[in-house]
Amino acid sequence: MSLNNEERKIIVNLQMEKADRFLTQAEMVREMQQWDLAANRYYYACFHAVQALFIHNGLASKTHSGMLRQFGLHFIKTGIIEDRLGGFLTRMEQLREKGDYNCVFSINEEELNTIVEPAHELVKVIAELVRN
Repeated sequence: MSLNNEERKIIVNLQMEKADRFLTQAEMVREMQQWDLAANRYYYACFHAVQALFIHNGLASKTHSGMLRQFGLHFIKTGIIEDRLGGFLTRMEQLREKGDYNCVFSINEEELNTIVEPAHELVKVIAELVRN
């Protein structure tokens, strides 16, 4: 599907709005001590921000692993986004997947606290990139 510049801007803005909404939801469920659900919302906030970045740059991915590969190739290896944030996104996706699908694994508060600040930072960095 080919988008014109106006359509691209609209979708990028919608993706960033969703990222911001999911950060707010993550904070709400974190206060309720729902660690698995908070990790899910933090991950999906970053996911939607990355999708906005992809759309802004004419890229796409169909899977989470594809998103991680494309993100690494186009934004981490090129130095557009710091390497530590790329590693963070990969770790966060793994943590979210374990929390969502592994019935014998639960995310604890300590693990969750390691993703809060980087999640906010990644969304902020991407917001700056797509608004330029």
